[in-house]
Amino acid sequence: MEITQRKKVILINTLILLCISIGGALVFFISNKEAFTFYTFLIYFLQVGSSIFLFLAPPVYFKVYWLIPKYLVPKKYVQYVVFLIILIIVWGLIIGTLEPWIDKHWFNEISDKETTPLVGVFAMAFIMLLTTLLNLSYRWFMQLSKIKQIENDRLQLELSLLRNQINPHFFFNTLNNLYALSLEKSDQTSEVILKLSEMMRYTIYDCKEDTVPLTSEVTYLENFIALQKMRHHNRGEISFEKEITNDRLQVAPMILIVFLENAFKHGFDLLEKDAFLKIELTVKENLLHFCIENNFSEIDQNNSVGIGLENVKRRLSLIYPNTHELSITNSAPVFRVDLKLHL
Repeated sequence: MEITQRKKVILINTLILLCISIGGALVFFISNKEAFTFYTFLIYFLQVGSSIFLFLAPPVYFKVYWLIPKYLVPKKYVQYVVFLIILIIVWGLIIGTLEPWIDKHWFNEISDKETTPLVGVFAMAFIMLLTTLLNLSYRWFMQLSKIKQIENDRLQLELSLLRNQINPHFFFNTLNNLYALSLEKSDQTSEVILKLSEMMRYTIYDCKEDTVPLTSEVTYLENFIALQKMRHHNRGEISFEKEITNDRLQVAPMILIVFLENAFKHGFDLLEKDAFLKIELTVKENLLHFCIENNFSEIDQNNSVGIGLENVKRRLSLIYPNTHELSITNSAPVFRVDLKLHL
């Protein structure tokens, strides 16, 4: 431990002991109905302070900063118990002997009750038990906090990696189509550029946040579908039905798009004709219900669940661990995904 850190620990512990001394003195001061004077409070403070600093602090800190780290933490239980018993007996006898003497000769207080050194041993045993439990509770809480922080950092890193695994092939395909449209001087060129620009802005900037407005995610889906319709206008039918009664909700970005990308990758892209893709999105109160159904070639049946779906499953388990229901049905030649999210 560095010197500055050691000084800081000593200062904090000293302030804690002073606060305890002042608190104990106030209790005795208020309970004394005979005299409410500063001198009376000072006497109580000196009595409580001397007991704490001279008799309680040394064994407690010796145990906390030496016995526990050296023997209890490394699981040397026998050595710890032996040293603790020695500490309790020796220091208990010291307390039981010296504290009555200090009360008598320093503060001129003679107790009517006879005290024996054995009383100090019992008192020390209780103090050691109590402080051990408190210290172990504190260590457990700090360790739990560190583990939680490490887990949060790991989850954030994993979420970042999963988010970055969004399939980029769509953008490359769209650029190729855009190039073809530009050669044909098609009127759709400007519309494709606009939609592609909106989608890239969303993925590059908006998706950096943990959550995004649901309306932004839906707009991204609509742009994606519109561009795909331009590519697959003669392969089949694509329908998107939505009913949103609560558009103020926030959702994790790029969750829904993965299911849509998978449907095109293993459905429309591999079928020459008679392909269909049906998307339904319903948002009522705090419940989002997303359903997507598509047909696929039976040749590609084993590949209809791609890496993207595995990634999104992992993201859902991390972001919505107890607030989502995901059902995936693969009954050739139809693939269906049903997702419910409580936002």
